[in-house]
This record gives sequence, structure tokens and C-alpha cells, in this order.
Amino acid sequence: MTTHDFDLSKMTVEDLFRAKEARRKRLSDLPFEENIEIVKQLQDVSRTLKPVREANKAKRAAREADIRVKTK
Repeated sequence: MTTHDFDLSKMTVEDLFRAKEARRKRLSDLPFEENIEIVKQLQDVSRTLKPVREANKAKRAAREADIRVKTK
């Protein structure tokens, strides 16, 4: 996969949808085995983050979480 420099302020909704479609096309053209590897990597990330999400959920339920709202 390549990265391109681009200015988000100049992107239109149509540009975003074209990029999304192009990405979907690239992924669909990958061999089945490669798609399975991607799914396995995503599962590993999810498994790694699960305890953190659960701890944060418990803190929010106990109102112990410091939730900050970013404003300008």
C-alpha cells in the first residue's frame, strides 16, 4: 500500500467516496489467504485492546473515568 500527501481541506465528499471505493477494490483483489491474514491481525488487535476497553467501561460505570471534552 502506498501513502500519498494530500490536503484534507481540498478533498470533496466525492473524493472520499472514490478513495473508499478504490480501497475496497484493492482489498477485494488480494488473494484469499492474504485477506485471512488481515482478519487474523485485526482479531489480534481486538484481543489486545479488550482488557483496556473493559477497564475503561468499568471506570465509566463507577464514574471514576476522567472524560475530557476537547474544545477550541
